[in-house]
Amino acid sequence: MAAYLTYASYKSYHKGVPMKADEILRIIAFTILGAALMFIVQPWIYQNRIFYPIFSIEDVGVDTWISNDYNPGATMVFTVSVFSTVLWCVIANTAGSRKAADIFRWRVVWCVLLLLPILSICGALIFFNSSQDALPSLAGCFVVDIICLFWLPTATSSPKDLKYIPPGSFLLRRLIGLFR
Repeated sequence: MAAYLTYASYKSYHKGVPMKADEILRIIAFTILGAALMFIVQPWIYQNRIFYPIFSIEDVGVDTWISNDYNPGATMVFTVSVFSTVLWCVIANTAGSRKAADIFRWRVVWCVLLLLPILSICGALIFFNSSQDALPSLAGCFVVDIICLFWLPTATSSPKDLKYIPPGSFLLRRLIGLFR
């Protein structure tokens, strides 16, 4: 007897709720915002010495540092952050039962996925560090990038049953709700 998957059996097995269009659009918008911040705004701040005492690089040439160190490090952080965000969305949307008892487990999953972008910052700072002057400001920039590329999309676009798993998502969703 040939086994096949009917729509009714699929719906009973797959309890995940598909993402809403506005959730997907928010993820895309935050990804575009994060990419613009990482690859346009932050290099411009370094090149033009905006906020001079904080974003000063004296030990190497700024343009050389941006092309040899900043861009590869930023690409690594960007890729891992977007991957973690997409992975959270896929896991959260295909999950089976979501009960109140599972909240701790979901929070652990979210924190493990947050750990990936944090480790990418460590990797970028270790492997692309020809300027010791840039390390503190670069670490700060990468933290802001992770906030924009991982925390904001997951806090605003997690599925209904898991929408309050990311820390601060309750307050953030209330603020966004005020401006709709």
